[in-house]
Amino acid sequence: MTHRTLPFWRSLLYVPANNERFTGKAGQRGADAVILDLEDSVPPAQKEEARGAMIAAVEHLKDAPCDLLVRINAPLRLAVRDLEAAIRPGVSGILVPKTETAGALQALDAMVSELEDEAGMTPGSTMFLPLLETPDSLFEARAIAKATPRNVALLLGSEDIATECGFTPSGETLMHPKLQVAFAAKAAGILALGLLDSIAAIADEAASVEVARRSVRFGFDGATCVHPGMVPILNAAFAPDEAEVDLARRTIAAMEAAWAEGKGAARLDGRMIDKPMIARAQATLAKAERLAS
Repeated sequence: MTHRTLPFWRSLLYVPANNERFTGKAGQRGADAVILDLEDSVPPAQKEEARGAMIAAVEHLKDAPCDLLVRINAPLRLAVRDLEAAIRPGVSGILVPKTETAGALQALDAMVSELEDEAGMTPGSTMFLPLLETPDSLFEARAIAKATPRNVALLLGSEDIATECGFTPSGETLMHPKLQVAFAAKAAGILALGLLDSIAAIADEAASVEVARRSVRFGFDGATCVHPGMVPILNAAFAPDEAEVDLARRTIAAMEAAWAEGKGAARLDGRMIDKPMIARAQATLAKAERLAS
């Protein structure tokens, strides 16, 4: 597998794979990615039915303007069946819940390679998004993030980790584990996904906007959501606005002018700028360019 370009996912919308009413409209919600969920939103007795519905949903959504992802189940026997159904053209990636170790992820990697070959897919084309949801997994976060070139993002399962640790999920209690996962993602060069609060705790639009903006300030790249009403909020928050793009352009121009004079730093809007700020400005412009393309 070769180095891949990371996706630009501001919003990733969960949709129960077995609910045709929801999957039928999922491609029209404006999300950068749609997650067809085979796990928590599907009752245990309906897992097999959900796999068939997921395959039909992939066919229906294959031309939608979003990436299609599938969240599989954690028990290995269910995970194998889910992967056998999900690894197919049209599915861009797999959310792997309750990822505990790098070794477990590497075993799934080998299995997916076989399934890609059987499906006639490009080797390594299926992306992985590991979900960390237990205390043990937090201590393995860095190894998990670097476990396979399939990894493009890392995220914390807020409700699960809160249940496992016995705390109430909130912006305060989730801060440390969320940032721990984000730092592991950044160390591996992949996306950090998440909001600095529980998804379930975001009750109104104003609160949602503030949580999303705060998450951006802490370096998160995008977030999952369970309600389509969150999609435009996430899309706006995780994209640079006109003021940020303008500042990025002026920052680069000021620095280039300073370099032309043999200086290593410059002043802009009353602040000193140097190499790290140039890197941030370039990243901002790269996001803006991807949105415009």
